[in-house]
Amino acid sequence: MLYLLADLVERVGFLIAMAFLFSRQQKLRHFMHYQGENQNLLYFIVLFSFFSILGTYSGIPVSDIGYHETPWISQVSGWEAIATARTIGIVIAGLFGGVRAGLIVGIIAGIHRYTMGGFVAIPCMIAPILQGIFAGLMKNSLKKRYRHISSIQVAFLVGFAAETLQMLLILLMAHPFEKALSLVLLIGVPQIFSNSLGVASFFVILIQVALEEERIGAHHAQKALQIAEMTLSFWRKPLHEAVQKIGHALIRETEAIGVTFQQDGKVLFQKGAITPYGVDLPIGYSSHKIGFFRMFYGRAQDHQTAEATVILKGLSQLFSQQYALSEAERQTHLATNAEIKALQAQMDPHFLFNMLNTIKSLIRTSPDESRQLITQLAKYLRKNMQNVNQDLITIKEELDHVEIYLKLVKARVGERLHIEWNLDKESLDYTIPSLTIQPLVENSIIHGIRYISNHGLLKISVIKINNGIHISVQDNGGGMEPNFVHEKKEEHLGFALSNIQQRLLYHFGEKSNFTIETHKGEGTIVSFIRPIEENVH
Repeated sequence: MLYLLADLVERVGFLIAMAFLFSRQQKLRHFMHYQGENQNLLYFIVLFSFFSILGTYSGIPVSDIGYHETPWISQVSGWEAIATARTIGIVIAGLFGGVRAGLIVGIIAGIHRYTMGGFVAIPCMIAPILQGIFAGLMKNSLKKRYRHISSIQVAFLVGFAAETLQMLLILLMAHPFEKALSLVLLIGVPQIFSNSLGVASFFVILIQVALEEERIGAHHAQKALQIAEMTLSFWRKPLHEAVQKIGHALIRETEAIGVTFQQDGKVLFQKGAITPYGVDLPIGYSSHKIGFFRMFYGRAQDHQTAEATVILKGLSQLFSQQYALSEAERQTHLATNAEIKALQAQMDPHFLFNMLNTIKSLIRTSPDESRQLITQLAKYLRKNMQNVNQDLITIKEELDHVEIYLKLVKARVGERLHIEWNLDKESLDYTIPSLTIQPLVENSIIHGIRYISNHGLLKISVIKINNGIHISVQDNGGGMEPNFVHEKKEEHLGFALSNIQQRLLYHFGEKSNFTIETHKGEGTIVSFIRPIEENVH
């Protein structure tokens, strides 16, 4: 029995060595790392069916009286059987590929074993099928502990149970029973132990393959992110300058020996050697394609490496996103700093401070009103954050935001502020850029009405006219100098109005007709038009 165990371990070692060599090959390693993807199922099944069949062919012929060594088995005579390492491939297929993969590999291995004959051919045909199903069902047991040392122990136990199942089937199905019992007593322990050890060893190799794939992927992702981070600021420059700087960075940071950038058939940038082995990095967003970088490599195999397929694909996506962001900045004049300033203008800290003080003073004297104010403040903050993240919202949604804001203001200033609404309800379902009316109202209060001694009047109007919807905010405040935006006498106010104007121009063009009527001491009217004839409702 010990000699048989040693011989079986030797054959298991042969399979493990082959698995290790396969794991060094890029394509085979990818299939060995299979995790249930349909497109790789066939390759995975073929690979592990090969291991199972090889485990059968490299087995050791045995009978009830002993065994004899042979390098290769092609046929089993009447009362002989085979001590094999077949179970390893079947169990690993189930543990990594699930029930479907384990079942198919088990069927292939079982049919192959049946064709070789012997008095245990039938149980040895059925056993691989059941082993594959069992291992597939045990796959979930390894998910949570996949990279833990205990996963190797589980793999060993699954192999142990699968091989034990085969021994039981031999006892139950092979005839005569006396010969079946003698066979199991001879090969049972060596085959169970060697196959269990093989499954655990094979599992260790596949875990290492998976970890290595992740390390490679993480390295490539980190490299792509480094290049993307390095080139992020370049996209804010004109396109011809941006592609030159990015092209030089690609040559420095990748294995490419040449880079070009082409747009509509024109070469905007070219550096390095031009070879037949190129990889394209298309740049664009949505349906708008602006061009592509082409990376040239010295050899055919170089442009088929993981760098070409992983890093460059990731770079193409990152560059496209960066370009889309920079283009949005150029078109809407809403660069990151501008958005922050806009949000700061809308969320004046003095306003929040004053509101909290107002709520604090009402907690003792009017707890019901203080609770209502807290609810309104929460709604205001929530809507403020929601609207910042939305491009277009309905006029009604914008006015709801304005109404909440004014309720908070009224709680603080009381009857010193009077509000008049003139709303055409049929016009409220049309969309406008978010945070357009609310900043106008806030500007009227902060920069206009609060500086007058008499009662403040705020008029908000949304009416339908011939060419669209006319929206205006009017106050009776102190007014402003007409050139306040250009001279930046009111920095936040000037920015807010300019920001709104730029966004209206982007969405509606010159038809938006953003206007400011103001005179010192006479109040201010800010208005714009939401065109309706050619725009989305």
